[in-house]
Amino acid sequence: MTTIVKASESEGRPLKKSITIGWAIGELAIAAFVVLQMAFMLFYCTEALHIPPAIAGFALLLPRLLDAFADPLMGALSDRTKSKLGRRRFYLALGAPLLAISFGAVFFIPPEWPIGPKVALLVVSFMLSNAAVTIYEVPYSSMAAEMTQSYKERTTLAGYKMFAARFTGVLVAYGAPKIFGTQETLAQGFQQLGIVAGALILVTGLWGFFSTKDAPRFEHTPQTFSIKDEISSVLHNKSFAKLWSAFFLQNLAIGVSATTLIYFVTQIMLIPPKDSGQFMFAGALSALVATPIWVFVGRKIGKQRGYIIAIIGAALTAIPALFILPTQIAIFFPILILAGALDAANQLFPNAMVPDTVEVDELRTGLRREGAIFGAWGFARKLGMTGGAFLVSQLLALIHFVPGLAPNLQAGGSLDGIRLIYAAVPLGIWIATFFAFRLYDLSEVRFEQIKQEIKEKK
Repeated sequence: MTTIVKASESEGRPLKKSITIGWAIGELAIAAFVVLQMAFMLFYCTEALHIPPAIAGFALLLPRLLDAFADPLMGALSDRTKSKLGRRRFYLALGAPLLAISFGAVFFIPPEWPIGPKVALLVVSFMLSNAAVTIYEVPYSSMAAEMTQSYKERTTLAGYKMFAARFTGVLVAYGAPKIFGTQETLAQGFQQLGIVAGALILVTGLWGFFSTKDAPRFEHTPQTFSIKDEISSVLHNKSFAKLWSAFFLQNLAIGVSATTLIYFVTQIMLIPPKDSGQFMFAGALSALVATPIWVFVGRKIGKQRGYIIAIIGAALTAIPALFILPTQIAIFFPILILAGALDAANQLFPNAMVPDTVEVDELRTGLRREGAIFGAWGFARKLGMTGGAFLVSQLLALIHFVPGLAPNLQAGGSLDGIRLIYAAVPLGIWIATFFAFRLYDLSEVRFEQIKQEIKEKK
Protein backbone atom coordinates (compact mmCIF):
# COMPACT_ATOMS: atom_id res chain seq x y z
CA MET A 1 0.00 0.00 0.00
CA THR A 2 1.34 3.43 -0.95
CA THR A 3 1.65 6.00 1.82
CA ILE A 4 1.41 9.57 0.63
CA VAL A 5 4.01 11.70 2.38
CA LYS A 6 3.34 15.39 1.87
CA ALA A 7 6.48 17.39 1.17
CA SER A 8 5.45 20.07 3.64
CA GLU A 9 5.20 17.45 6.41
CA SER A 10 8.58 15.88 5.62
CA GLU A 11 10.55 19.15 5.86
CA GLY A 12 13.42 18.80 8.29
CA ARG A 13 13.58 15.01 7.97
CA PRO A 14 16.31 13.50 5.78
CA LEU A 15 15.14 11.67 2.68
CA LYS A 16 15.22 7.87 2.93
CA LYS A 17 18.29 6.40 1.22
CA SER A 18 16.14 3.81 -0.57
CA ILE A 19 14.13 6.60 -2.20
CA THR A 20 17.22 8.66 -3.02
CA ILE A 21 19.01 5.73 -4.66
CA GLY A 22 15.91 4.43 -6.42
CA TRP A 23 15.10 7.84 -7.83
CA ALA A 24 18.72 8.27 -8.97
CA ILE A 25 18.59 4.95 -10.83
CA GLY A 26 15.80 6.44 -12.92
CA GLU A 27 18.39 8.90 -14.24
CA LEU A 28 20.10 6.03 -16.08
CA ALA A 29 17.24 6.02 -18.59
CA ILE A 30 17.73 9.73 -19.34
CA ALA A 31 21.52 9.49 -19.34
CA ALA A 32 21.54 6.59 -21.80
CA PHE A 33 19.54 8.70 -24.23
CA VAL A 34 21.59 11.85 -23.64
CA VAL A 35 25.05 10.28 -23.88
CA LEU A 36 24.27 8.15 -26.92
CA GLN A 37 22.70 10.96 -28.91
CA MET A 38 25.36 13.46 -27.85
CA ALA A 39 28.42 11.29 -28.48
CA PHE A 40 27.38 9.07 -31.36
CA MET A 41 24.25 10.32 -33.13
CA LEU A 42 25.99 12.55 -35.67
CA PHE A 43 28.63 9.85 -36.20
CA TYR A 44 25.83 7.31 -36.76
CA CYS A 45 24.19 9.57 -39.32
CA THR A 46 27.34 10.39 -41.30
CA GLU A 47 29.24 7.09 -41.08
CA ALA A 48 26.49 4.41 -40.85
CA LEU A 49 23.64 6.08 -42.75
CA HIS A 50 25.93 8.09 -45.09
CA ILE A 51 24.00 11.32 -44.63
CA PRO A 52 26.03 14.48 -45.35
CA PRO A 53 26.96 16.31 -42.10
CA ALA A 54 25.05 19.53 -42.87
CA ILE A 55 21.82 17.62 -43.66
CA ALA A 56 22.23 15.35 -40.64
CA GLY A 57 22.69 18.38 -38.41
CA PHE A 58 19.41 19.92 -39.54
CA ALA A 59 17.60 16.58 -39.20
CA LEU A 60 18.73 16.23 -35.58
CA LEU A 61 18.09 19.88 -34.69
CA LEU A 62 14.46 20.09 -35.85
CA PRO A 63 12.99 17.75 -33.19
CA ARG A 64 14.82 19.66 -30.47
CA LEU A 65 13.39 23.00 -31.58
CA LEU A 66 9.94 21.59 -30.85
CA ASP A 67 11.10 21.02 -27.27
CA ALA A 68 10.89 24.79 -26.80
CA PHE A 69 7.13 24.22 -26.60
CA ALA A 70 6.98 20.58 -25.46
CA ASP A 71 9.16 20.82 -22.34
CA PRO A 72 7.39 23.76 -20.62
CA LEU A 73 4.02 22.33 -21.68
CA MET A 74 4.92 18.96 -20.15
CA GLY A 75 5.98 20.74 -16.98
CA ALA A 76 2.73 22.67 -16.75
CA LEU A 77 0.76 19.49 -17.43
CA SER A 78 2.50 17.57 -14.67
CA ASP A 79 1.95 20.50 -12.28
CA ARG A 80 -1.79 20.10 -12.84
CA THR A 81 -2.08 16.31 -12.98
CA LYS A 82 -4.14 14.58 -10.31
CA SER A 83 -3.42 10.87 -9.98
CA LYS A 84 -3.22 8.21 -7.29
CA LEU A 85 0.35 7.72 -8.47
CA GLY A 86 1.18 11.37 -7.81
CA ARG A 87 1.31 14.19 -10.32
CA ARG A 88 4.85 13.24 -11.45
CA ARG A 89 5.15 9.44 -11.20
CA PHE A 90 2.34 8.74 -13.65
CA TYR A 91 4.53 10.10 -16.43
CA LEU A 92 7.51 7.99 -15.37
CA ALA A 93 5.42 4.86 -15.91
CA LEU A 94 4.26 6.18 -19.28
CA GLY A 95 7.51 7.67 -20.54
CA ALA A 96 9.93 4.81 -19.80
CA PRO A 97 8.49 2.25 -22.29
CA LEU A 98 7.79 4.94 -24.88
CA LEU A 99 11.40 6.14 -24.73
CA ALA A 100 12.82 2.62 -24.85
CA ILE A 101 10.89 1.71 -28.01
CA SER A 102 11.18 5.01 -29.88
CA PHE A 103 14.89 5.58 -29.23
CA GLY A 104 15.80 2.00 -30.10
CA ALA A 105 13.94 2.42 -33.39
CA VAL A 106 16.16 5.37 -34.38
CA PHE A 107 19.01 2.92 -35.02
CA PHE A 108 17.01 0.73 -37.42
CA ILE A 109 16.85 3.17 -40.35
CA PRO A 110 17.84 1.27 -43.54
CA PRO A 111 21.15 2.77 -44.77
CA GLU A 112 20.45 1.68 -48.35
CA TRP A 113 17.36 3.89 -48.67
CA PRO A 114 17.52 7.04 -50.82
CA ILE A 115 18.62 10.15 -48.94
CA GLY A 116 15.15 11.76 -48.85
CA PRO A 117 13.18 8.93 -47.20
CA LYS A 118 16.15 8.14 -44.97
CA VAL A 119 16.33 11.68 -43.58
CA ALA A 120 12.54 11.85 -43.22
CA LEU A 121 12.51 8.65 -41.15
CA LEU A 122 15.39 9.97 -39.06
CA VAL A 123 13.48 13.17 -38.28
CA VAL A 124 10.27 11.32 -37.38
CA SER A 125 11.91 8.65 -35.21
CA PHE A 126 14.15 11.13 -33.42
CA MET A 127 11.18 13.43 -32.87
CA LEU A 128 9.22 10.59 -31.24
CA SER A 129 12.13 9.71 -28.96
CA ASN A 130 12.49 13.38 -27.98
CA ALA A 131 8.80 13.53 -27.12
CA ALA A 132 9.16 10.37 -25.04
CA VAL A 133 12.16 11.67 -23.08
CA THR A 134 10.24 14.88 -22.38
CA ILE A 135 7.31 12.89 -20.98
CA TYR A 136 9.68 11.08 -18.65
CA GLU A 137 12.39 13.60 -17.84
CA VAL A 138 10.49 16.78 -16.98
CA PRO A 139 8.26 15.23 -14.25
CA TYR A 140 11.19 13.08 -13.05
CA SER A 141 13.49 16.07 -12.59
CA SER A 142 10.69 18.12 -10.99
CA MET A 143 10.54 15.58 -8.16
CA ALA A 144 13.88 16.87 -6.82
CA ALA A 145 12.32 20.12 -5.61
CA GLU A 146 9.47 18.23 -3.91
CA MET A 147 11.37 15.45 -2.18
CA THR A 148 13.50 17.81 -0.06
CA GLN A 149 13.49 21.53 0.75
CA SER A 150 16.98 21.46 2.28
CA TYR A 151 19.58 23.59 0.46
CA LYS A 152 22.40 21.14 1.23
CA GLU A 153 20.42 17.93 0.88
CA ARG A 154 19.55 19.01 -2.66
CA THR A 155 23.27 18.96 -3.38
CA THR A 156 23.41 15.38 -2.10
CA LEU A 157 20.33 14.40 -4.09
CA ALA A 158 21.78 15.91 -7.25
CA GLY A 159 25.02 14.07 -6.45
CA TYR A 160 23.28 10.69 -6.46
CA LYS A 161 21.54 11.60 -9.69
CA MET A 162 24.77 12.72 -11.35
CA PHE A 163 26.60 9.62 -10.09
CA ALA A 164 23.97 7.49 -11.81
CA ALA A 165 24.36 9.57 -14.97
CA ARG A 166 28.13 9.16 -14.84
CA PHE A 167 27.82 5.42 -14.32
CA THR A 168 25.74 5.32 -17.48
CA GLY A 169 28.39 7.39 -19.21
CA VAL A 170 31.01 4.77 -18.30
CA LEU A 171 28.82 1.95 -19.62
CA VAL A 172 28.07 3.79 -22.86
CA ALA A 173 31.62 5.04 -23.44
CA TYR A 174 33.09 1.57 -23.03
CA GLY A 175 30.26 -0.55 -24.38
CA ALA A 176 28.80 1.38 -27.31
CA PRO A 177 31.91 1.32 -29.56
CA LYS A 178 32.40 -2.35 -28.71
CA ILE A 179 28.87 -3.04 -29.92
CA PHE A 180 28.67 -0.92 -33.06
CA GLY A 181 32.34 -1.29 -34.02
CA THR A 182 32.60 -5.09 -34.02
CA GLN A 183 29.70 -6.01 -36.32
CA GLU A 184 30.04 -6.63 -40.03
CA THR A 185 28.82 -3.11 -40.83
CA LEU A 186 28.33 0.01 -38.75
CA ALA A 187 24.60 -0.05 -39.55
CA GLN A 188 24.26 -3.55 -38.09
CA GLY A 189 26.33 -2.53 -35.11
CA PHE A 190 24.09 0.43 -34.33
CA GLN A 191 21.02 -1.82 -34.60
CA GLN A 192 22.48 -4.02 -31.86
CA LEU A 193 23.19 -0.88 -29.87
CA GLY A 194 19.56 0.21 -30.24
CA ILE A 195 18.32 -3.04 -28.72
CA VAL A 196 20.68 -2.84 -25.75
CA ALA A 197 19.93 0.83 -25.13
CA GLY A 198 16.18 0.23 -25.28
CA ALA A 199 16.39 -2.53 -22.67
CA LEU A 200 18.53 -0.38 -20.35
CA ILE A 201 16.12 2.55 -20.63
CA LEU A 202 13.06 0.40 -19.94
CA VAL A 203 14.45 -1.33 -16.84
CA THR A 204 15.99 1.73 -15.17
CA GLY A 205 13.10 4.04 -16.09
CA LEU A 206 10.55 1.75 -14.44
CA TRP A 207 12.91 1.28 -11.49
CA GLY A 208 12.72 5.01 -10.86
CA PHE A 209 8.94 4.78 -10.95
CA PHE A 210 8.49 1.88 -8.53
CA SER A 211 11.13 3.00 -6.01
CA THR A 212 9.58 6.44 -5.45
CA LYS A 213 6.08 5.35 -4.47
CA ASP A 214 6.63 6.69 -0.92
CA ALA A 215 8.63 9.77 -1.88
CA PRO A 216 7.46 13.12 -0.38
CA ARG A 217 5.38 15.13 -2.83
CA PHE A 218 3.16 18.17 -3.14
CA GLU A 219 -0.47 17.43 -3.91
CA HIS A 220 -1.81 20.96 -4.42
CA THR A 221 -1.68 22.19 -8.00
CA PRO A 222 -2.39 25.46 -9.85
CA GLN A 223 -6.06 25.53 -10.82
CA THR A 224 -5.87 27.30 -14.16
CA PHE A 225 -3.56 27.09 -17.13
CA SER A 226 -2.28 30.12 -18.97
CA ILE A 227 0.62 29.97 -21.39
CA LYS A 228 1.26 33.63 -20.66
CA ASP A 229 1.46 32.99 -16.90
CA GLU A 230 3.74 29.97 -17.35
CA ILE A 231 6.17 31.88 -19.54
CA SER A 232 5.98 34.92 -17.29
CA SER A 233 6.76 32.87 -14.19
CA VAL A 234 9.96 31.62 -15.79
CA LEU A 235 11.05 34.92 -17.30
CA HIS A 236 10.40 36.90 -14.12
CA ASN A 237 12.32 34.40 -12.01
CA LYS A 238 15.60 36.27 -12.36
CA SER A 239 17.64 33.72 -10.41
CA PHE A 240 16.42 30.95 -12.70
CA ALA A 241 16.93 33.00 -15.87
CA LYS A 242 20.56 33.74 -14.96
CA LEU A 243 21.27 30.12 -14.09
CA TRP A 244 19.48 28.96 -17.26
CA SER A 245 21.71 31.14 -19.43
CA ALA A 246 24.90 29.69 -17.95
CA PHE A 247 23.55 26.15 -18.14
CA PHE A 248 22.58 26.56 -21.80
CA LEU A 249 26.04 27.86 -22.72
CA GLN A 250 27.69 25.09 -20.72
CA ASN A 251 25.74 22.43 -22.59
CA LEU A 252 26.49 24.12 -25.90
CA ALA A 253 30.22 23.78 -25.11
CA ILE A 254 29.78 20.18 -23.99
CA GLY A 255 27.70 19.40 -27.08
CA VAL A 256 30.45 20.68 -29.36
CA SER A 257 33.30 18.84 -27.65
CA ALA A 258 31.41 15.58 -27.07
CA THR A 259 30.17 15.41 -30.67
CA THR A 260 33.61 16.20 -32.09
CA LEU A 261 35.53 13.84 -29.79
CA ILE A 262 35.05 10.73 -31.93
CA TYR A 263 36.09 12.66 -35.05
CA PHE A 264 39.12 14.03 -33.19
CA VAL A 265 40.11 10.59 -31.95
CA THR A 266 39.67 8.83 -35.31
CA GLN A 267 40.89 11.59 -37.64
CA ILE A 268 43.54 13.42 -35.57
CA MET A 269 44.75 10.76 -33.12
CA LEU A 270 44.36 8.03 -35.80
CA ILE A 271 42.48 5.56 -33.58
CA PRO A 272 40.09 3.00 -35.23
CA PRO A 273 36.38 3.58 -34.37
CA LYS A 274 36.12 0.26 -32.49
CA ASP A 275 38.93 1.38 -30.16
CA SER A 276 37.64 4.92 -29.64
CA GLY A 277 35.66 3.91 -26.57
CA GLN A 278 38.76 3.87 -24.36
CA PHE A 279 39.08 7.65 -24.73
CA MET A 280 35.45 8.30 -23.84
CA PHE A 281 35.71 5.71 -21.08
CA ALA A 282 38.62 7.59 -19.48
CA GLY A 283 36.60 10.78 -19.08
CA ALA A 284 33.41 8.98 -18.06
CA LEU A 285 35.15 6.92 -15.37
CA SER A 286 36.90 10.01 -14.03
CA ALA A 287 33.55 11.80 -13.79
CA LEU A 288 32.04 8.82 -11.96
CA VAL A 289 34.80 8.81 -9.34
CA ALA A 290 34.85 12.60 -9.02
CA THR A 291 31.09 13.09 -8.48
CA PRO A 292 30.94 12.13 -4.76
CA ILE A 293 34.10 14.17 -4.17
CA TRP A 294 32.45 17.22 -5.72
CA VAL A 295 29.36 16.63 -3.55
CA PHE A 296 31.60 16.82 -0.48
CA VAL A 297 33.39 19.89 -1.84
CA GLY A 298 30.09 21.59 -2.68
CA ARG A 299 28.76 21.12 0.84
CA LYS A 300 31.95 22.66 2.22
CA ILE A 301 32.57 25.64 -0.10
CA GLY A 302 29.10 26.09 -1.62
CA LYS A 303 27.53 25.29 -4.97
CA GLN A 304 28.34 28.62 -6.59
CA ARG A 305 32.03 28.60 -5.79
CA GLY A 306 32.34 24.98 -6.86
CA TYR A 307 30.65 25.75 -10.18
CA ILE A 308 32.98 28.67 -10.92
CA ILE A 309 36.04 26.47 -10.30
CA ALA A 310 34.66 23.83 -12.66
CA ILE A 311 33.88 26.32 -15.44
CA ILE A 312 37.40 27.79 -15.34
CA GLY A 313 38.90 24.31 -15.29
CA ALA A 314 36.85 23.18 -18.29
CA ALA A 315 38.03 26.17 -20.30
CA LEU A 316 41.67 25.45 -19.49
CA THR A 317 41.47 21.75 -20.40
CA ALA A 318 40.27 22.64 -23.91
CA ILE A 319 43.56 24.36 -24.78
CA PRO A 320 45.99 21.39 -25.09
CA ALA A 321 43.98 19.79 -27.92
CA LEU A 322 45.05 22.68 -30.13
CA PHE A 323 48.62 21.37 -30.11
CA ILE A 324 48.59 17.66 -29.24
CA LEU A 325 50.06 15.21 -31.78
CA PRO A 326 48.89 11.68 -32.73
CA THR A 327 51.97 10.22 -31.00
CA GLN A 328 51.10 11.91 -27.69
CA ILE A 329 48.30 9.62 -26.55
CA ALA A 330 49.97 9.36 -23.14
CA ILE A 331 49.38 13.10 -22.73
CA PHE A 332 45.86 13.05 -24.17
CA PHE A 333 44.57 10.49 -21.67
CA PRO A 334 45.33 12.56 -18.52
CA ILE A 335 43.72 15.59 -20.16
CA LEU A 336 40.54 13.58 -20.76
CA ILE A 337 40.62 12.31 -17.19
CA LEU A 338 40.88 15.85 -15.83
CA ALA A 339 38.17 17.08 -18.20
CA GLY A 340 35.88 14.27 -17.03
CA ALA A 341 36.40 15.19 -13.37
CA LEU A 342 35.58 18.83 -14.10
CA ASP A 343 32.56 17.87 -16.17
CA ALA A 344 31.20 16.03 -13.14
CA ALA A 345 31.19 19.33 -11.25
CA ASN A 346 29.72 21.24 -14.19
CA GLN A 347 26.76 18.88 -14.20
CA LEU A 348 26.37 18.55 -10.44
CA PHE A 349 26.33 22.16 -9.27
CA PRO A 350 23.81 23.78 -11.65
CA ASN A 351 21.49 20.79 -11.22
CA ALA A 352 21.79 21.20 -7.45
CA MET A 353 21.02 24.93 -7.69
CA VAL A 354 17.98 24.87 -9.96
CA PRO A 355 15.59 23.37 -7.34
CA ASP A 356 16.31 26.42 -5.17
CA THR A 357 14.78 28.69 -7.81
CA VAL A 358 11.38 27.02 -7.29
CA GLU A 359 11.03 28.85 -3.96
CA VAL A 360 11.98 32.14 -5.64
CA ASP A 361 8.95 31.78 -7.92
CA GLU A 362 6.75 30.61 -5.04
CA LEU A 363 7.60 33.74 -3.04
CA ARG A 364 6.61 35.96 -5.96
CA THR A 365 3.47 34.14 -7.15
CA GLY A 366 2.35 31.97 -4.24
CA LEU A 367 2.44 28.90 -6.50
CA ARG A 368 4.87 26.02 -6.87
CA ARG A 369 5.67 25.48 -10.53
CA GLU A 370 8.34 22.77 -10.38
CA GLY A 371 7.14 21.40 -13.70
CA ALA A 372 7.33 24.69 -15.57
CA ILE A 373 10.78 25.46 -14.18
CA PHE A 374 12.23 22.00 -14.84
CA GLY A 375 10.59 21.95 -18.26
CA ALA A 376 12.50 25.10 -19.21
CA TRP A 377 15.61 23.66 -17.55
CA GLY A 378 15.43 20.45 -19.56
CA PHE A 379 15.02 22.48 -22.72
CA ALA A 380 18.25 24.37 -21.93
CA ARG A 381 20.19 21.11 -21.76
CA LYS A 382 18.60 19.65 -24.87
CA LEU A 383 18.94 22.82 -26.91
CA GLY A 384 22.53 23.33 -25.78
CA MET A 385 23.70 19.81 -26.55
CA THR A 386 21.78 19.52 -29.81
CA GLY A 387 22.81 23.03 -30.75
CA GLY A 388 26.41 21.98 -30.16
CA ALA A 389 25.98 18.93 -32.39
CA PHE A 390 24.28 21.07 -35.05
CA LEU A 391 27.11 23.60 -34.92
CA VAL A 392 29.63 20.77 -35.38
CA SER A 393 27.70 19.40 -38.38
CA GLN A 394 27.73 22.76 -40.11
CA LEU A 395 31.40 23.36 -39.32
CA LEU A 396 32.32 19.89 -40.65
CA ALA A 397 30.60 20.80 -43.89
CA LEU A 398 32.34 24.18 -43.93
CA ILE A 399 35.80 22.61 -43.64
CA HIS A 400 34.88 20.10 -46.40
CA PHE A 401 35.15 17.03 -44.20
CA VAL A 402 34.22 13.90 -46.20
CA PRO A 403 32.38 11.20 -44.17
CA GLY A 404 33.87 7.71 -44.48
CA LEU A 405 37.16 8.97 -45.89
CA ALA A 406 40.40 7.88 -44.21
CA PRO A 407 42.43 10.61 -42.43
CA ASN A 408 45.26 10.42 -44.97
CA LEU A 409 42.78 11.16 -47.76
CA GLN A 410 41.11 14.13 -46.06
CA ALA A 411 42.19 17.63 -47.06
CA GLY A 412 44.74 19.12 -44.67
CA GLY A 413 42.43 21.98 -43.89
CA SER A 414 39.75 19.52 -42.81
CA LEU A 415 42.00 17.98 -40.17
CA ASP A 416 43.05 21.40 -38.87
CA GLY A 417 39.39 22.34 -38.80
CA ILE A 418 38.47 19.32 -36.66
CA ARG A 419 41.14 20.36 -34.17
CA LEU A 420 39.73 23.90 -33.97
CA ILE A 421 36.15 22.66 -33.63
CA TYR A 422 37.11 20.31 -30.80
CA ALA A 423 39.23 22.79 -28.84
CA ALA A 424 38.84 26.46 -29.81
CA VAL A 425 35.06 26.58 -30.17
CA PRO A 426 34.32 25.08 -26.71
CA LEU A 427 36.99 27.31 -25.17
CA GLY A 428 35.19 30.42 -26.36
CA ILE A 429 31.83 29.15 -25.13
CA TRP A 430 33.23 28.25 -21.68
CA ILE A 431 34.50 31.81 -21.33
CA ALA A 432 30.99 33.08 -22.12
CA THR A 433 29.57 30.62 -19.55
CA PHE A 434 31.82 32.08 -16.85
CA PHE A 435 30.58 35.63 -17.40
CA ALA A 436 26.95 34.49 -17.63
CA PHE A 437 27.11 32.67 -14.29
CA ARG A 438 28.78 35.57 -12.52
CA LEU A 439 25.36 37.28 -12.60
CA TYR A 440 23.74 34.55 -10.45
CA ASP A 441 23.26 35.64 -6.83
CA LEU A 442 20.99 33.15 -5.01
CA SER A 443 23.14 32.26 -2.00
CA GLU A 444 22.27 29.83 0.79
CA VAL A 445 21.58 32.74 3.14
CA ARG A 446 19.13 34.32 0.69
CA PHE A 447 17.50 30.93 0.04
CA GLU A 448 16.79 30.44 3.77
CA GLN A 449 15.37 33.97 3.94
CA ILE A 450 13.03 33.18 1.04
CA LYS A 451 11.77 30.02 2.75
CA GLN A 452 11.07 31.99 5.92
CA GLU A 453 9.22 34.69 3.99
CA ILE A 454 7.07 32.02 2.33
CA LYS A 455 6.15 30.56 5.73
CA GLU A 456 5.20 34.00 7.05
CA LYS A 457 2.84 34.54 4.12
CA LYS A 458 0.95 31.30 4.76
